Amino acid sequence: MLSFRLTLVQKMILSFAVSGVCLTAALVYALAGLDAMHRVEEEFARKDLAAVTMTIGLRDAILAQERALGKYLILKEQVFRDVFDKNVQQFNNTLFSFQQIYQGSKLKELETSYKLYHQASQKIFAGNTSVVPAMKQSAERIEKIIAEIRDEQQDSLVYKLKTTDEQETTTVSRSIFLASFGVVVSSLIAVLLIYSFARSIGKLQKATHRIAEGEFDYDPEIPPGDEIGTLAKDFSRMAIRLKQLEQISLDASPLTRLPGNIAIERAIHQRLAGTVPFAVCYLDLDNFKSYNDRYGYIKASDLIREAGRVIYDAVHGLQEPQAFVGHIGGDDFVVIISAGKAEAACQAIIHAVDALIPDFYSAEDRLKGAIEGVDRYGVHRVFPLISISISALVCTPGSCGSAAEIATAAAQLKDQVKKETGSNYCIVRRGTGDGTVLE
Repeated sequence: MLSFRLTLVQKMILSFAVSGVCLTAALVYALAGLDAMHRVEEEFARKDLAAVTMTIGLRDAILAQERALGKYLILKEQVFRDVFDKNVQQFNNTLFSFQQIYQGSKLKELETSYKLYHQASQKIFAGNTSVVPAMKQSAERIEKIIAEIRDEQQDSLVYKLKTTDEQETTTVSRSIFLASFGVVVSSLIAVLLIYSFARSIGKLQKATHRIAEGEFDYDPEIPPGDEIGTLAKDFSRMAIRLKQLEQISLDASPLTRLPGNIAIERAIHQRLAGTVPFAVCYLDLDNFKSYNDRYGYIKASDLIREAGRVIYDAVHGLQEPQAFVGHIGGDDFVVIISAGKAEAACQAIIHAVDALIPDFYSAEDRLKGAIEGVDRYGVHRVFPLISISISALVCTPGSCGSAAEIATAAAQLKDQVKKETGSNYCIVRRGTGDGTVLE
C-alpha cells in the first residue's frame, strides 16, 4: 500500500506514472479531440448561441415598442412614450452587441429598416399620424428580417451541434479503445487509493457526527502528511472554535442576545494584548428599579431589550468594525471601542437612550417628568425618568492593569457619574500620565 505520508497529488502522480506508457496514446488523442471540441463549443457559446438569444431580444424590443406606440396613439400619455424610448435604447444596445458577432448580409437591411421605423415613430409622437401605415410596414419588415436571421442562426446551430456530436463520438470510441489496456493496468492502484481515501473520509464523517453532537474534543485519528490529514487538523481547529462559540452563546444574555461576562473579559484581554489605545465604557441605567416597581418586570424587560438594541446600533453606527457591545446583566452594559471614538460613542449612546426612554412611560408620567415610588431603603421618593450614566476608562496596552482591574475601575467611576442628574458621561485616561478627565 502507498505510504500515507505522500500527498494526494503525489499518489495520483505515482498511479499515472505506472500506467502512463499505456495511456499516453489515448491521452494525446483525447486531448486533441477535446481541444477541437472546445474550440467549437467556445465559438458556439460566444457567437451562435449568443446570436440566437440576441435575435429574441431584438424581436421582444421591437414588439414592446409597437405596443407602447399603439397605447400612445390611443391614450396620448407621456408614460407610453417613456416606455417606447426605453425599449428603443434596449433595441439599440442589443443591436450593437449583435453587430460584434454577426456580419451577415441581412444586418445592413435590418439597420436600414429600423432607421425608417424609428423616423416614422418620431413623426407619430410629433402628431403626424399619416405615417402610421408606413411605420407598421417597417415594423413588419423588421420582424421578418429578425425571423430570417434567427432561422439562419438556428440552422447554423443544428449543423454545428451535429458536427460536434459526431466528433465527440469518434473521439470517445477511439480513446476508449486505446485506453482499455491502461485502465486494466491502473485498476489495482486505483483500488488501493480509493480504499485509503474512503477509510480517511469515513473517519472524517464520524468526526463530523461527533462534533455535531457536541463532542468537540473528538480526535479523528488521521495521520498528517496529505491533504486529508491537513483537513483533519482543520476539523480539530474548527471543533475548538465551535466550543468557544458555544461558550459565548451560553454566556450571551437571553434578553438582549448581547455577549456576556466571559466574552467581555475576553474582549478586554484581546485589546490589552494589542498596541492600540482603547476605551472600556461602563453603562448603567439610572432609576431603573423604580421603573421596574411601577411598570412591572415585563415592561422593564422590554426596556432593557430595546436599550441594548439602541446601544448596539449607536456604537456600530460609528463605523468601527472592531467595536464591542456586551450586556453584564440587568441594566448594566459594557462598550469597548477605540480611544479616539470614546467620546463620540458616549454622546451617541446618550442621544439614542434619551430618545428611547419616554416611549416606555405613560403620557401622565412623561408630562410630570418623574414617577413616585419607594427606594431600596423603603423611603417614599419621586424618581426622575430613566437616564443613563457612562464611565469610560481609556487604556493604553502595557500601562493598564488586568481586565478585572479595568472593569472594577470603570464601575467605580460609574458610581461618581450617577451622582449627576440626567444622562451623563465622563472619560478618564489611564496610562498617559496626565490623568485628564473629560466630561
